Amino acid sequence: MRFWNSQSIAGKLTRMNLMVSATALLFAYVAFFAYDLYTLRSDLLSSLGTEASIVGANSVSAIVFDDQQAAESTLSALKETPQVEWAIVVGQDGSPFAWYARDASAKPVLQQLLKPGESRHFWRIGTKFLIGSRIFLQGKAVGAVYLLAETTALKESALQFGWLSAGILLLCYVIALLVTVATRNLVTAPLSGLAETAQIVSRDKDYSVRAAVPRTSDELALLVRSFNEMLEQIQLRDHEVAEARAVLEQRVQERTAELSAANKELEAFSYTVAHDLRGPLQHISNIAFLLQGMSAASNPEERELVDKLFEGSQRMSVLIEDLLNLSRATSTPLRRIAVDLGHTAEEIAGTLKAEDPGRRVQFKIAKPTRAFADEGLLRIVLQNLLGNAWKYTSKKDPAVIEFSSKDGAEGTVFFVRDNGAGFDTRYADRLFRPFQRLHSQSEFPGTGIGLATASRIVERHGGRIWAESTVDQGSTFFFTLPYGASN
Repeated sequence: MRFWNSQSIAGKLTRMNLMVSATALLFAYVAFFAYDLYTLRSDLLSSLGTEASIVGANSVSAIVFDDQQAAESTLSALKETPQVEWAIVVGQDGSPFAWYARDASAKPVLQQLLKPGESRHFWRIGTKFLIGSRIFLQGKAVGAVYLLAETTALKESALQFGWLSAGILLLCYVIALLVTVATRNLVTAPLSGLAETAQIVSRDKDYSVRAAVPRTSDELALLVRSFNEMLEQIQLRDHEVAEARAVLEQRVQERTAELSAANKELEAFSYTVAHDLRGPLQHISNIAFLLQGMSAASNPEERELVDKLFEGSQRMSVLIEDLLNLSRATSTPLRRIAVDLGHTAEEIAGTLKAEDPGRRVQFKIAKPTRAFADEGLLRIVLQNLLGNAWKYTSKKDPAVIEFSSKDGAEGTVFFVRDNGAGFDTRYADRLFRPFQRLHSQSEFPGTGIGLATASRIVERHGGRIWAESTVDQGSTFFFTLPYGASN
């Protein structure tokens, strides 16, 4: 206090102005430098994320059709992105499917993998960034893409901005000292305006504001003009980044729309073909049935051929019906009502018993087991799950099949449990893919479409389906049915 009181008002004002100026400039420097570093890092990660999404979207067909050359052709486009050091596309099992490296002699080594349930994640590996992004097809993960990018440009830009900002702010401080000593009153107003502008920019991130330029041509006017030019450059850069992001988003939307249209055309084609085959196939089945009666007294070879014809027509009929159900699972509008799934399961169990009354099967069905869902589609789900339980317990005497529900973290969890053949859980991811089976046709007949249909129906309801099993000890299939429909 003695020190301050012993000085003149001019000295106090000078020191006060210098301290305020120094504080404001230092704060602006830290804010701008931190924001610039954050923006550069965010832009880099956003750019990598967009690149990964585009590569993933363009690699879906290559993964589905196991076309490694097409996937590598897609990855080769990354050579236009100099910061990308290498990229890898992996299959659903996590094994490398295709890769690209800026240095063709160095093969990429993938040290990090996305965890189950993760759609995207970033890792910092030394001075580099690694991004992993899932590749989805119809809402189901079919693989992933990983990009490793250098951060050399990020560091250079941050250092360049830091030195430039430090130099500008140091110059501002010197100018503030000179002008404060020479003309305190003339400097106070412009500095206050400049500080206010800096605070607005720092607080609101609004780079469209500008500080009022003094009518003089001294150093303070130069400071304000330089500050405004810096804001203009930042605003221009943000505008360019926003435009680039908009273009990339539009491209992603166009690719998504093209893929959606292709999927709808494929579903319509499958439904039409399956529907048109039912009539001719029924004629073949009827003729085969008549031939069975006519060839009863014929030689065994003729009888065997007719039996094979009838059996093949029946299998084809089941396959067409399964294909139609699969098409309905994705195209039929959802009509949610209150449904007693226990009653539906009991009806299906009665039908199964009537088809093979000689089997000893004990059904344990909990009633009522209520849900809010599409009754027709949920009947298809239970027909597939209970039908599978009936089929895979055919070698058990007695067989036990249970349908019930329980409380889980996601709400009510419904399940179908049996004591049948079971399966190796290492291959559980194949269960819900069309035409994927874990048992031979001779051991347990089937088309491999039922569980895929059930999975699509449950996913359309916004739920999920999974399975637990032990070989020769049975299986349990779980599914959830949230109240909110996804589409």
